[in-house]
Amino acid sequence: MRLMKILHKIEEHFVGIGMIAATGILFMNIILRNLFSASTTWAEEFIRYAFIWITFIGLSICFRKGIHFGVDLLMNSLKAKEKKIILQAFVNVASLVFMLFLLKFGLDIVFFSMETGQITPALQIKIYWIYLAIPTGAVLSIIHIVINMWQLFKNKEISYD
Repeated sequence: MRLMKILHKIEEHFVGIGMIAATGILFMNIILRNLFSASTTWAEEFIRYAFIWITFIGLSICFRKGIHFGVDLLMNSLKAKEKKIILQAFVNVASLVFMLFLLKFGLDIVFFSMETGQITPALQIKIYWIYLAIPTGAVLSIIHIVINMWQLFKNKEISYD
């Protein structure tokens, strides 16, 4: 479990630092544009790519904490504990299947962009670094879904931290 706590910290710090960096760069670019009639060419691209990574890593955090809106809405509407367990199991299995597809197609995109050597226009970095957010987020989500499923079948309840 110590390894999972380290993973949780890495995920949360990554998202937090990404949000701070994107917000800071956006603020700087607005100041440059409005006060000095100049802006950076790379800022918008960096912010877009940062939010892609934030989204996919944030997805795994949502699975870990069980804070997906639709699932919460359904869970709160059910009365019997058995119905909740069945719904949680179904949601986890459906999410796992979706994440496996996301992982497979994410890896396809990464490998394709590696083969073609595509680079980003302003930052001049290899585009596969951006697309790598998809399989990374999928793998982290799969880890959290599997842990949730294990807890569900072991304890008949998922304990979210």
